[in-house]
Amino acid sequence: MKIFSILLVGICILIGAIILNYIASTLELLSWYSLLTDGKSLDLLNIIWLFIIYPFGLGLAGHLASKIFQKK
Repeated sequence: MKIFSILLVGICILIGAIILNYIASTLELLSWYSLLTDGKSLDLLNIIWLFIIYPFGLGLAGHLASKIFQKK
């Protein structure tokens, strides 16, 4: 059952990443993919997005998912 729990947490992180990428495109912020493929320059807002908000959002998705699927 531990493997199934890990899979569910991974799926939640993936869903979180999809949502965060949608937010980035809506707000015209860079995603990691666009940064690596297009080589666009970083401004302060994109740095804050990519290095603070995006990882926090993914970590939060993983944390919440692990709490939900944690054995009691």
